[in-house]
Amino acid sequence: MTMLPLNRLQIAWLHFPGAVRMKMMFRLAALAAALLLTGPVVAQAWPEQTIRMVVPFAAGGTTDVIARIVAEHLAAGLGRPVVIENVAGAGGNTGATLVSKAPPDGYTILVATPGPAVMNQFMYRNMPYRTDALVALASLASVPSVLVVSPKLEVSSTADFLARMKERAGGANFGSAGLGSTGHLGGTLLTMQTGLNAQHVPYRGSAPMLQDLLAGNIQFTIDTVPGVMSFITSGTIKALAVTGRSRSPALPDVPSNVEAGIPGVEMASWLVLLAPPGVPQPIVERINAATNAALKEPELRERILKLGAVPEGGSPQDVAAFLRDETAKWKRVIETANIKID
Repeated sequence: MTMLPLNRLQIAWLHFPGAVRMKMMFRLAALAAALLLTGPVVAQAWPEQTIRMVVPFAAGGTTDVIARIVAEHLAAGLGRPVVIENVAGAGGNTGATLVSKAPPDGYTILVATPGPAVMNQFMYRNMPYRTDALVALASLASVPSVLVVSPKLEVSSTADFLARMKERAGGANFGSAGLGSTGHLGGTLLTMQTGLNAQHVPYRGSAPMLQDLLAGNIQFTIDTVPGVMSFITSGTIKALAVTGRSRSPALPDVPSNVEAGIPGVEMASWLVLLAPPGVPQPIVERINAATNAALKEPELRERILKLGAVPEGGSPQDVAAFLRDETAKWKRVIETANIKID
């Protein structure tokens, strides 16, 4: 039988005395066993202290309210307090930056919306963190948006609205809660997909924007269902289409964008949990499992649905794939519209 030649590593190994080789083999075996046990041990020990859930916006909005509902149930499932910390600024970038630089131990996590998770990287000239470095943990909820128009227009459908606006001298004006907001991006997507000539009018928040919509100073906006639901149900403004693939449970009589004849206009806000780069996979799985369990609780689901949002869930891989799709979509929209924020 032909013997294969020994390589240098094998020759070096044979130079060690037998007893030494035996000790080294035992140590290597112990190290391998320890590495195999690391994942389960980390998962079983974590969490050992309070978890900080950073909301990158001011208290009181839909994102903050949903985060507090989830935190309450998540704390019960994990057996440790989950506290909300509001860190507002720069369209969500300030809070996201804080989380991106936190230790990767699972004790500081981010409640991210489309801005800090996807859109801002294409709009802000100086981004203080890498969006794609944040680790996907879980999907909390989707927050449908809706196309609403000024009562001054007296239109009955999306087709009627678009026809009127295309005939309007100078085109239309649409408002949003601010430059780079989801309303801004949603309105921009509508104009791109329908060929509508419309000028964006940014406001300092939704309240002044909605007042101008009521007065007829702007013709339409795309806002979240929770943000305009009271105006719609009271009949103050007209809802034409939910900009999602299906109707909103909160507005069952309002057609989806597909039913309304604008299938390319799919716009929704959403909330996902993200962690700093490098967080161990066992902790990722632990947070994901606890979050999914919380989102299945009837009391939590009812509270979120009452807000006009829809509880989600899914694996970390599902969230990561979703974020990749959203990133590609909004990169195209933002770069085509050349939206920039200093």
